[in-house]
Amino acid sequence: MASPIATISKRVSGGEELIVVKRRDFEQFRKWQKEVQDILAKVKRGRAEYRNGKIIAASSPKRFR
Repeated sequence: MASPIATISKRVSGGEELIVVKRRDFEQFRKWQKEVQDILAKVKRGRAEYRNGKIIAASSPKRFR
């Protein structure tokens, strides 16, 4: 199945390459991107706490209950 081709003026794109994706796919990508940013922020905070010695050494996860 051939995809329809559309020409976009360089003035509109500013000379950059453009891609077209379905809105659903774009929304999924944005959600994933936000989750990754959240995870990276938590990892960064955890590493800073580890560097500063603000950690809890536990021999078992039961200690946190």
